[in-house]
Parts: sequence; structure tokens; C-alpha cells
Amino acid sequence: MPGAKLPITIGYLTIEDARDRRSWSGTHHFLLKELERHVERVELIGPLRETVAVKATRALNQVFLRVPGKRFNWRASPWVARSYARLIEQRLRAKPVDLIIAPAGLATTAFLRADAPIIYINDRCIAGALGYHDVLQNLFDWSREQSLNIERAALGNAALCVFSSDWAADAARKAVPEAAPRIRMIPFGANLPEAPPSSGTGTWPRGPVKLLFLGVNWEEKGGPIAYAALLALKRAGVQAQLVVCGCQPPPVCDDPGLIREGFLDKNKPSELARLQEHLRTADFLLLPTRFEAYGIVFCEAAAHGLPVLATRTGGIPTIVQEGVTGLLFDLDRPGEDYAEAVLRLMAHPDMLKGMREAARKRYADMLNWTAFVGTMLHHALPLVQPKSSR
Repeated sequence: MPGAKLPITIGYLTIEDARDRRSWSGTHHFLLKELERHVERVELIGPLRETVAVKATRALNQVFLRVPGKRFNWRASPWVARSYARLIEQRLRAKPVDLIIAPAGLATTAFLRADAPIIYINDRCIAGALGYHDVLQNLFDWSREQSLNIERAALGNAALCVFSSDWAADAARKAVPEAAPRIRMIPFGANLPEAPPSSGTGTWPRGPVKLLFLGVNWEEKGGPIAYAALLALKRAGVQAQLVVCGCQPPPVCDDPGLIREGFLDKNKPSELARLQEHLRTADFLLLPTRFEAYGIVFCEAAAHGLPVLATRTGGIPTIVQEGVTGLLFDLDRPGEDYAEAVLRLMAHPDMLKGMREAARKRYADMLNWTAFVGTMLHHALPLVQPKSSR
């Protein structure tokens, strides 16, 4: 818990409603709450209304997708960025601030003219993610160049650039070398209203092996691989369950060990409690995701002392320490490999117990929003001009 609040005003810049726990998977909300604990005043610069440019470019993308089959990254277009800049500058004139913090601030900061230093925060670098996720695949050449130019502008306009993983920060340093001295890697925290009791590390086994799958897209998050792991464990004579939260597996996945929870809304206390209970009682977070810029869910697993079985991709290796807080697999590994890892750990319960304890410690040390904000402000505060000199 921080001591006296810092006597500064932060402008918290988001396109979406920062108080909605669904906004950017809850990241806007929980970062905002932590900032409010550290500084005297936080002015919300958002949500931002849809400008004409936003509506037009989004509609244009739909046309492009239907006709030539190519993609237009409209969110990182100069028309959107300039329209947001004009809107934000109007708001800043009415609400002067000492520091602007812009999570997911690509389009909002690229052309923004502001007296206060800008802290740009993101979980990916476009230059390093082109062709990685579907929204950045098959772009028109001109849209690809627009996206890279907007990112260069955003990184060039920021006094501090914060990325949540080594994967993203390294790509940004390589793509925009002149911004490298201002780039920092600071892991995001778990999007939970409070830290779960540390006693959640518990002992194992406690009954049937409980595998937890959390993701809003069954295919993209590697659902078929997770399901194959469940079947492989059962073939090996192991009592096992795969609890799926966030999406609905296809009907063909009909093994009784598959538990369908569907989407759980963190804005609803009863559904949040169900999600936290699954995190508390699971034996592994099993998520063979095909791509992952960061993965807040891995931080939430760590908060509950839950070992992870996941793919070695994107920002995940920054969160999950290979062999310490979980095991990481290459993208081409089948579900049977994940099942074999569970069987190995079943034969070495002390190793699993050590993973649970290490995961919880990693959460306490760095995978929480208090640590993120403290580190970020340590780098940002020297950039703030004293009020007497303005």
C-alpha cells in the first residue's frame, strides 16, 4: 500500500470506458484503480466518442474484407489518429494535467499535441506482430505502412514507452531504434479485485486432475489441443476434468470430463466468484494458445499459485518461467505432450508444489498492478515539470 499520494494530476487516456471491467480485458479498469491509489487526482480522458473518421474507416474495412479479401488496419490509420488527436486536445484544454498515461494508446497519442509528458503503454509492437495475429495478417501494403508509421509516431511522441513483455519491448527497440532509450519492459498485473489468500497454493493431488481453460475463442486459444490432452489423460487411466470458461467448445467435444462454464462476466459478482473458485481449485491452467500478445490470465493463474501449461509464444515467456512456474511447449506440440507433462508432475508432487509456490511468489513480486504502477511512476515522475516552471 503506497503512503501519501503523489501531488500530481494524471490524465488517463482511453478510447473505451476505463471503469468497465470488460474494457481491454479489465486492464483499463485495474490500472486506473491502482493509479487512483498512488496520485492525488486522475482525470479520465475517455471514453471517446466515435468520430466520423472512426465510423468511415471501420466501414471501409468491412468493404475491403468482402471484395478483395484484404485487410485494412483501420484502428492504426492516420485519419483515425488525427481525429482522436483533435478530440483529445479539446478535452485537455478543459482539464490540464501533469502527466498523460495512455494504455493501448497507439491511435490516441501518435499525433497528440500536449504540454504534459505522454506515457505510452501497450502489450504488443505492431512491427513485431505483423502476420502474427489475424488482425495484422494479409494487410494491404499501404495499410501495413500506415500502421508502422503510426507506431513510429506514437513511440516518437511519448516521453516513456512501456511494453508488458520482452517480446514486445525488444521488437519496438528494433523497429524504432531512436526510441530505445525511452522503452521499458514492465509486466502487467492480474486483473483481480483483490489478491487471493496465499494459502491457495495447497497440496496435490486433491482428487480428479482439474485442467482449467480460459479463453474467448476455442480455436485461437488452442481448445482442440486442450481437449486432446484431456482424452489422453483419461486413456492413461487418470481421472481428469477440463473446465472451459469464456467460450463454448463445439458439440463434437462430448466427453463427460469436459465442463462447459461459458462466458463469465467479471462485472457480475456471482460470475466473478465462480471464476475465482475455478482458479483456486484447478491443478493447472492449460492454454495452448496459438498467439498471445501478453495474457493477463497467466498473471491471474500466478495469483492463485496455479502452474501453467501453455505455448512458448508472444509475451507468455515473460510471465511464465519455464520449469519454475509452469511448462511451455512449441506451437506444433499435440495435446498428448501436455498430458505427458501432467503425468510427469503427478509422479513428482514436490516439483508441482514448488511450481505453485514459485507462481504465487512471482505474482507477489511483479505480476500485480501495484508493482507495475510503482515501477512506471519511478521512470515517469522525473519527466513531470514542476508547476512553478510552467
